[in-house]
Amino acid sequence: YIYNMRKNISKTLCIDIDRVSVKATTEEGLGFIGSGDGISAHAVVLLSKV
Repeated sequence: YIYNMRKNISKTLCIDIDRVSVKATTEEGLGFIGSGDGISAHAVVLLSKV
């Protein structure tokens, strides 16, 4: 899934795929997310016009 996410983001922004990074991780048993009782998503974006 990560490659497809990078590809779609780069296509939408008209930039090279090498300029897009997507990371995935787990909570490994920590809190309600790690125990499987919930989910979360975080997005951080830095765009600059050059």
